[in-house]
Amino acid sequence: MTNEMPVSVRSEGPKTVVDVLAENVDFRNAETLKNALTDLVRQGNKDLIFNMARVSFMDSSGLSVLLTGKRVTEEAGGSFSICGLQGYVNNLINLTNLNKTIAVFASDLEAVQG
Repeated sequence: MTNEMPVSVRSEGPKTVVDVLAENVDFRNAETLKNALTDLVRQGNKDLIFNMARVSFMDSSGLSVLLTGKRVTEEAGGSFSICGLQGYVNNLINLTNLNKTIAVFASDLEAVQG
């Protein structure tokens, strides 16, 4: 990953945790995040946990990042979950009912065990 990449990636057993380093997931970094998720799956990381503990704002572009993550992992026979949702972002995920299609966990530890 380059220095411009707004994520940090680590393995936790069979799952790959993608820590989002940006405070905002929006139109400015959505394509970069989508590409990062797609590349990880291409590299064989098909069970991804998208850790959003640092994210305080997300717009519709950010929602499309989550849907892309879900699609590319499922197409690879894997799974996609999100964790660490804060205030506004948590409300947005619930309001859009994404919590009904994407597994949501309180922490990365719970997501790894889940």
